[in-house]
Amino acid sequence: MTNLKIVLICQSRYSPMYDDQLISLINKGYELVCVVGQGCQEWEGVIDELAVGDGTDPKFIVTTSHPEQSTDEVIEFAKLLSCSKASGVDVVSI
Repeated sequence: MTNLKIVLICQSRYSPMYDDQLISLINKGYELVCVVGQGCQEWEGVIDELAVGDGTDPKFIVTTSHPEQSTDEVIEFAKLLSCSKASGVDVVSI
């Protein structure tokens, strides 16, 4: 089963050097991206922008940021949200 949800754990503040990694995650078909860690709100905004791109091939992804929550809390949150089909949660540190 391919997971449609991901929790992205940010180890540092956002930098454009991460754009290729983020685009790769977007292109994997995730429907939900929950971001936690350093600068998670900025990371979320960048993911939204990259998903839209120049508007010719936008990807629909629900994004959330969780600046005041622990990683475990965010993983539990992601598990509770529904996607188009049953899905586990991938957890990735960046």
